[in-house]
Amino acid sequence: MNTELLEIRTKKPAIFIHIQKTAGTSMVDVAKQHYQQNIISHGDYLKGVYHSPFKKDFWIDEQVMGSFHRTPFLSGHFGYDFAKLFMDGRYTFTFLRDPIERVLSFYYFCKTRDPNEFETYRLCQQFSLDEFLKMGLEQPEIGFFIWNNQVWQLACGFGNLENRNLSSFESAELLDLAIKHLENFSYVGLTETFEQDRDRILTDLGIALPEEKIISNATPRPTSKDLPQPTLELLEQLTYLDQILYQSVASQRNSELKAIGS
Repeated sequence: MNTELLEIRTKKPAIFIHIQKTAGTSMVDVAKQHYQQNIISHGDYLKGVYHSPFKKDFWIDEQVMGSFHRTPFLSGHFGYDFAKLFMDGRYTFTFLRDPIERVLSFYYFCKTRDPNEFETYRLCQQFSLDEFLKMGLEQPEIGFFIWNNQVWQLACGFGNLENRNLSSFESAELLDLAIKHLENFSYVGLTETFEQDRDRILTDLGIALPEEKIISNATPRPTSKDLPQPTLELLEQLTYLDQILYQSVASQRNSELKAIGS
């Protein structure tokens, strides 16, 4: 048997739904050291599914999608509906983050990027935080990235083959789907306890724990404690479903830790 093929088959397969700004890049960087070239991350999944910009249809590159099935570690900013195509037989995990801190991290990260790369980058650099948040409430194309994004990713998310968007769902339906889908994950980590959760995931995958602390894509920025009340109110409007989901997972984690302590 080909040595490279044997190496691929001996690695425990995994899929990581990488929600933006949840410390996911740090997780991927650790995984790359183990899986090396046998990994798909970030936006690579877009090579397999193509949406028409003019009609609500799509087509699939069967050869690329087949290679995804054979790749042991899949990650990306795709949602649950895309991930479920590859979840069978894989260790499945994701990370959640305090919703307000996640949106702040997203905004200030975009301000550091090339404004010509994506429209969102340009808008974050052109408008103040409050102006951008208001756009997220009023303009669907902006809200798509910051309005309850964690719930959206876990309920349906980017890359779904039916080309569904937020307007396809009622808010309660999105939250119910996200909570239901989490039951199918092997592990759900929190950015706030990243190292502890990372080590648990790596141990489950049979990967040696890193000797040094790895932090990728961290951007200096203010936190929610530094913001005026009107800005916090805008953030709360944009994340109210995410907050319910996050608190549900965090509460369950606290209960598990208390049970272990007892």
